Amino acid sequence: MSKRPLLSLKDQVRYKLWSLVLPLLGKGNWLDATLLWRRPLLAEASKLIKQHGIRQVIATGAPFRVLAYGAELKQRFPQVRLVIDLRDEWTWAGHYGLGTMGPRRQEQERNLEATAIRTADKVVSPHAKVLAHLERAYPDSARNCTLLPHAVDPDDVDLSIKPKTGGVFRMIYAGSLYGEKEAGHYFTKLMEALEALRQQRPELIAHFRFDLYITGRGTDWYQQQAAARGWQEQVVFHAPLPPREALKQVRGSNLAVLFIPAVNKDILGTKFQEIFYTGTPMLHIGEPGLVSRTIRERRMGDSLRVEELVAELPRIIAGERKVECDRTADHGAYLLPNLTDRLINEVLT
Repeated sequence: MSKRPLLSLKDQVRYKLWSLVLPLLGKGNWLDATLLWRRPLLAEASKLIKQHGIRQVIATGAPFRVLAYGAELKQRFPQVRLVIDLRDEWTWAGHYGLGTMGPRRQEQERNLEATAIRTADKVVSPHAKVLAHLERAYPDSARNCTLLPHAVDPDDVDLSIKPKTGGVFRMIYAGSLYGEKEAGHYFTKLMEALEALRQQRPELIAHFRFDLYITGRGTDWYQQQAAARGWQEQVVFHAPLPPREALKQVRGSNLAVLFIPAVNKDILGTKFQEIFYTGTPMLHIGEPGLVSRTIRERRMGDSLRVEELVAELPRIIAGERKVECDRTADHGAYLLPNLTDRLINEVLT
């Protein structure tokens, strides 16, 4: 159900078939990947709790339904301390297909959310916006909410790596590409920006490269768009890399690009702190919001609206518009050892 784009007739038929079957198998959001996990998950978790005397359970979502399974597990084992780790907005933003469903299913999903939040001993999230909503929606649980930012594991970043030389301006995109329709629009504008570069500064074409390591979706359509315009030598798609290897590539590049859909313009994802720690400037492309403000205020790089890409990207590649990163920044609040201490002292005890 999450495969995109649906290029073949077989994929389209399978998608249609499962879109008819899955709503019959559960209430609420039938696009939730944990829809059919309940019985096997509770059985295995119950066995482990009994076998090992487990006292702490951390349930992470999204997908969200697994958080309600965590609440059910605590009802079976009241002595267990349940921590809910909420990575995305749940019922109030329409993510994961929920926004396309009718009122009855949305109400069923809100009931799951309420059960999970009210049952948990602690609710943690890396997003202040998520916690602010939960505190308003569930005031009796507000004191249980704790902000824990995304962590950077310093062992994952080899700071001895230097940007590759040779007179080539290297851009990189590493990670998920969110928002199917917007991502396609972003990429179309990127192609237009490179066309503008070809017309305005053709001598720079041989000294430019954009490497993409996209996870979580197919890249066939994007590769076809680049090849159709003759950019297959400069815009190169690679297989996804493990985080540590991906960060090596980021560290060796001149610019890290982030495409952020409008729905996430106020959500600071996992990439921000890691890329900032590498010292590679980042270029955010998307609507103004917390993301763009944070990047500029903390001197992580720069931000462009999609509409500005055609005019400004050629200037960035040519060095006329500088995108710089504060390499003297204090990262202490986001380093894994310090956040681990906070997790233990503020959440688990």
